[in-house]
Amino acid sequence: MSDYKLTKGFVDNQIFQEFDEQKGISLFNHSANCCSIDDFLSIAYTLCPDIVEINGYIFISELFDAEGEEAFEKVKRLEKQFNGEKPKIEQWVNSRSIGDFFIGSYTKSMENHKIIDEFAKVLVSYWTRRVRELFPNRNFVVETGHEMMGELGLTLTMYEKL
Repeated sequence: MSDYKLTKGFVDNQIFQEFDEQKGISLFNHSANCCSIDDFLSIAYTLCPDIVEINGYIFISELFDAEGEEAFEKVKRLEKQFNGEKPKIEQWVNSRSIGDFFIGSYTKSMENHKIIDEFAKVLVSYWTRRVRELFPNRNFVVETGHEMMGELGLTLTMYEKL
């Protein structure tokens, strides 16, 4: 008896049909035809970013723009601004508009909500895996919403649920 089982990846490969410009015959083939090795490495870093922990707060390193003593001072200012509410502080720092991921590379696909939603779903999945891997005993939320924490449009954020 034969057995065949397909395990789906994180991205619905049918999203390829939504692309304004298809560079190949499949989603997998498209990536080989439009991404350089530099592109792949930067994408991998975005999906699995550096994480910084400062006094128990967890931040996406790229979204927290301070190091050393300056980082501790920034956390103190954020604690004052948000009355010490840890989830709000983390949400504030870790929020990013989905559109900001593509500031230098606009395509017509940016106007397709199915594609934007699929991209957001992938980021939620990968960032969730990242924080669960690093902090298995803590309860992190990675979610999307509209106009969150002062961002524009569909927004991604991450915070620890207490």
